Amino acid sequence: MTIKLNEQVGGLSYGFMSRAQYARLALWGAALLAGALVSVIIVWPEFAAKFNHEGGPIETVSAAGLFVAGLSALWRYRGVTRAYIGLTCLLLAERELEADIYSEGSLPFAILHGLDVFLDIVWVRVALILLVLGGAIWHGIPTGWRAFKQRNLSLIVFVAAGCAAVTAQLLEEFVGLYSGALSDLMQVRLFVLEETLEMFFSIGILASVLIGWPKTQSNGTPHDQDSRAIADIR
Repeated sequence: MTIKLNEQVGGLSYGFMSRAQYARLALWGAALLAGALVSVIIVWPEFAAKFNHEGGPIETVSAAGLFVAGLSALWRYRGVTRAYIGLTCLLLAERELEADIYSEGSLPFAILHGLDVFLDIVWVRVALILLVLGGAIWHGIPTGWRAFKQRNLSLIVFVAAGCAAVTAQLLEEFVGLYSGALSDLMQVRLFVLEETLEMFFSIGILASVLIGWPKTQSNGTPHDQDSRAIADIR
């Protein structure tokens, strides 16, 4: 029985280390890819600008990442306190695309314009604010604190995505304040970099949702846990 127990523990440890190494490699790969993309933008901003127009590939990827993150959160999570995550992602995805970039009368224009009109209703805004803030207070903050203490991977990715969003907003404010002192090439470079960082934010939120938040520790005495372990071995 001792040999079998050691084999099971070794197998679990090996599987855990394999998942941890895989996650670490994935994060390093994503960081290197993001760094390479930023380098291309800095060196060839005019080429990268072709992909950053309204409704272009970069903006589409950003909206798609947030949309998939919202659907994934609604599917994986349960309860009103967790539904705010999916709702927030879906609202961000809707705001990422503008109805004006599509021809009037087309299906995308009708959908986005209808959502804009619906979200402009006062009671809808109040209900959404209450749901999002309530979820953040009752679920987001306690869960985030627990994730911080456990060094959960989803929190690390979420923080990195938030830093990308903050940096993008700062770049937008900087360009708006000093546009007269910046050359055309520098304005293009900063604009493309801002849009790319927003795409990193969307992809980071999607990755954080897919990784998931830490689960609540199961209640039970050490004796009960030992009894379940012995029963599993048998």
